[in-house]
Amino acid sequence: MNKIKLNVGCGTDYREGFINIDGSESLPKVDKVIDLSTKRLKDSFEAESINFILANDIIEHHFHWEGVQILKDFYHILRSGGSCEIRVPDCEFIISNRKLDLETKLTFLFGGQDVPQGNDKEMDESRKIYPHYFSHKYGWSMDRMKRDLKDIGFVNIKTERAGTNFITLAKKS
Repeated sequence: MNKIKLNVGCGTDYREGFINIDGSESLPKVDKVIDLSTKRLKDSFEAESINFILANDIIEHHFHWEGVQILKDFYHILRSGGSCEIRVPDCEFIISNRKLDLETKLTFLFGGQDVPQGNDKEMDESRKIYPHYFSHKYGWSMDRMKRDLKDIGFVNIKTERAGTNFITLAKKS
């Protein structure tokens, strides 16, 4: 049995051993271009064909209902026993953190959008072409993520803080 792993919304984080997916055609290393704003993962992958899905910094770039649909697609294409790892900004932590100034909070909450960040030239070029990929459209809390994943059918849902983000691990039963 093939152990298929997806890196959804990979940006410049190309990972060996994964099918690296992004909506941007301008990135140098993407295995499959899929714009999740207009296309569904379940149209590109068979039901129960994937072992693991990594989704770092992608779900928040969609409205809540779109993010839930993406999570439902994850569930649909994951094999029984398969799992996903999702990283999103932790809105509750960002908003309540008194050490962060307003501009930093706004960037964490709404994304870098078309403003060059200066630490990744390829990503800054992509920001110019696809600023909508760098806008956050929903703010996730750990509780909301857990509830939505549970409602979809995921089990063994665990969250942990990672800086101003949180990481959620969930399994398909």
